[in-house]
Amino acid sequence: MVKRAVLVLATMLMTCLASAETAPEGFWIYQDPAEIQKQKDILAPGPFSYKAPTPSSPVEGLHGIIRIHFNDVRDVPEMYRKFLPGETFDRPRGITLYFAVSNDYNVLNPLAVGADTDDHGHTHGANIAIGGFLPSGHYLTFSYSSDLYTQPINGTAKQLEDGGREVAQNFTTETVLKFVLDNIDNARAQTFYWKAEAGWHQLKSDNPGGFFHGATHQEKFHDIVNSLKPGQTKTPIYTSDGEKTRDGFIMGLMVGVAKEYLFAKNVCRVRGFAETGGRGSTIEGASYAAANVGGTLWCQANPDSLTYRAEIGHESKLHQDGHEGTPYIDLSLGKRSWRIGFRVQQAYGDLMNYVNYNRKNIDNGKIDPIFMLYYRHSF
Repeated sequence: MVKRAVLVLATMLMTCLASAETAPEGFWIYQDPAEIQKQKDILAPGPFSYKAPTPSSPVEGLHGIIRIHFNDVRDVPEMYRKFLPGETFDRPRGITLYFAVSNDYNVLNPLAVGADTDDHGHTHGANIAIGGFLPSGHYLTFSYSSDLYTQPINGTAKQLEDGGREVAQNFTTETVLKFVLDNIDNARAQTFYWKAEAGWHQLKSDNPGGFFHGATHQEKFHDIVNSLKPGQTKTPIYTSDGEKTRDGFIMGLMVGVAKEYLFAKNVCRVRGFAETGGRGSTIEGASYAAANVGGTLWCQANPDSLTYRAEIGHESKLHQDGHEGTPYIDLSLGKRSWRIGFRVQQAYGDLMNYVNYNRKNIDNGKIDPIFMLYYRHSF
């Protein structure tokens, strides 16, 4: 699965490099106002095509042609930053709404990518977030997420008339509401950055909860699937394990170092990062220390073209039961106000299990991968 994702990433990169053949040599080209009358565009189609100003808006103090070349993004003046490949792709200047669903169901199976999953353990998740820039330039996000962890109860499986099955299962739904504040964009011309979070999380094992809880999400989703194709998936019967609802507060801080470069005649931008920090919680076992590393690639032929983004990384958590590592691959594309993406991650090591049912596959003893689809829209 990882090899296939790397092949997709390589193909994307080759496509962007091919488009660079028609890109201009420099980041920015300007002419004397008298020459504007003779040309409609100063730049040929390329990464940062710029429509020439009309004679009514002359450029004072610029005579002849100016060409500016950049390799390190930190050297790019603020007035040119909006023309960087993918600059407004992750963080548009308006209000941004983000929606994601994740599951251990192998959505890559039609592509012949094998992954045996059991629909238990960490089996479902949903995330909704809204974010935007503050006047100070910091980015503030409010996030809601709900993740479901389950374990079947032996001897409870029943065959149903529609050909499906009914299974009783113990469960824990973790719901998190939090604010996240960071200076990543402010620090882009520097080396170091930080991001901080604070919020509340709840563990519920006594009942499925309402619409905003992962257990109810799974129940409704399975109902829809079985209505389209009877017997396609199990009908879960949520059974309390005797645990009461647990509430806790969380606070976290990550500090990182990052550096960005331009290449392929400014058609592509790459960012490498490493960060460390952790999260504290008032719920037993939910605190951890973290260290993450990764790299992100953006490619965009010109400001009006699609932006392609690829990220490969590794997240590490050191918790009271040991170490959990999670490599991941994230691929997305978009244009202007929208972005759609896909992420796959595969944990290994000692799973954090303060939710009681974050466990390995009951059939093969391995940890199931998690597949995520997400969509982001800005206003």
